[in-house]
Amino acid sequence: MNIWRLQTLTGGSDIAKKCLDKSMIIMGWSFSERDTLWARAKLKKNCNFDNFCELADECYGPRSRYSSVCRMVEETEPNDIVWMRYEGKYYYGRITEKSKWYFDFSDEACESDTSNCYTDVQWHLVDDYSDESSVPGCLITGFIKGSTFQRIKKEGIIEYSQMLYNMEYGKKEGFMYPDPDLSLNEKSFWNMLQPSDAEDLLCMYLFKTKGYIVIPSTNKKSTQLYECVMLNPDSDKGEHIYIQVKKGNVDINANEYRSLNGEVYLLTTGGKVYNVADKRHHVVNPSEIYEFALDSSNKSLITDNIARWIKFLANADNSKMSENVKKGIMFDTNRAYSDSDELEMLSRNRISAFGGADRYVRSFRKGDYVLYYSKGLGVIAIGEIISEKPKRLEDDSGLYADVKMIVPENEDYTKVNKISIPAKEIVELLNRNFYFASTIKSPFLTEEQVKILITALKDKYLIKKNRTFYYTIIKQHLREGVSYRNALFG
Repeated sequence: MNIWRLQTLTGGSDIAKKCLDKSMIIMGWSFSERDTLWARAKLKKNCNFDNFCELADECYGPRSRYSSVCRMVEETEPNDIVWMRYEGKYYYGRITEKSKWYFDFSDEACESDTSNCYTDVQWHLVDDYSDESSVPGCLITGFIKGSTFQRIKKEGIIEYSQMLYNMEYGKKEGFMYPDPDLSLNEKSFWNMLQPSDAEDLLCMYLFKTKGYIVIPSTNKKSTQLYECVMLNPDSDKGEHIYIQVKKGNVDINANEYRSLNGEVYLLTTGGKVYNVADKRHHVVNPSEIYEFALDSSNKSLITDNIARWIKFLANADNSKMSENVKKGIMFDTNRAYSDSDELEMLSRNRISAFGGADRYVRSFRKGDYVLYYSKGLGVIAIGEIISEKPKRLEDDSGLYADVKMIVPENEDYTKVNKISIPAKEIVELLNRNFYFASTIKSPFLTEEQVKILITALKDKYLIKKNRTFYYTIIKQHLREGVSYRNALFG
């Protein structure tokens, strides 16, 4: 399949609005000028696309003049996706088996030069915002210059477009793309980000790890050699730090930065940095920046736009899971904001959420696994949902679901429990990343992944139990006058 973009800012008429209102792709080349009306009349007698092209050759010259119409009719296929902008918002639509070309001979179409039509394209907004913060950089750059109708060949755009359609409209319109190769991984992450997002992320990383701060006035497009200048507030020398960021398979030649009097940080998300000879030049590992973005402790430093893409990719993974299989969800115990919610849930064998957050309880179905996630600790307990559907809390402040505890069993939850699988260990055990900075951590887990964590948590409790047993024996020996060495090794 292909991804296309329709540029409607031509001719002075409101073509985009007509496309939306009529669920079509609409273009010009309408034989609307006085000296081409004869072609319009001739086409009306035998209206097919071959005749249109013959007449267009006579009226407009080489086919390259009206090539956008030809691409729309001859090169698009069912299930291709077309993107369009209107009033600053991004729309997308799927070409269907019913989509076909026709020529609109009406006076309105002639006057507005909007006669070439392609039917049955239902347009959809991306989200509530649908501005540049809502779409990936690979789409935004696809609207720079070019023809009225052309392919977007940027890496990641096919997977993004398919996944967006599947998640929002696939079931409603009765069509689903095969699982797109899009998930919460480093490659997809960088494909989704705009160049400015990558720059922001590097600046936040350097602020967190080095304490550097940005000089806003230095972020100018005229400074092609670097993105902006940062300062080290701990230095009394007023030293400057420069950053350069390239997205995609773009190499950086460090030699080009020798004239800069200061530290230089060079980041390319898919290429290489070469000729690094100056000790002041630092190659930034994109994997390290990616991990920085996913680390929940950095949540306050991550822009809304970047966080939105992390959530989108995590949800892309979730959408691939069949509704008929058991899933596991890491559910935050609200320990950061409440001293009682965690113990309340564990001691009463339930999960609960309050106010607007109660929607998260609806993410579970009977038979799903809940992994209780305590901030600063990790997964501290795992159970199985046994409620048929969510229930209202006794004070009507939210929802809850009943849980059959799997691990630990028969634990005294009135005491603080420090046994857990930390976030880093979860990532290592399952060999995948998660977005931990949310009430329900994404992506969801498969039953196999849950069982890996159940085993790991049981092992930790078993170690604790054995350690407690041996400590009890040792203390008893010491009370009986046995030497510490004999109590320990005897």
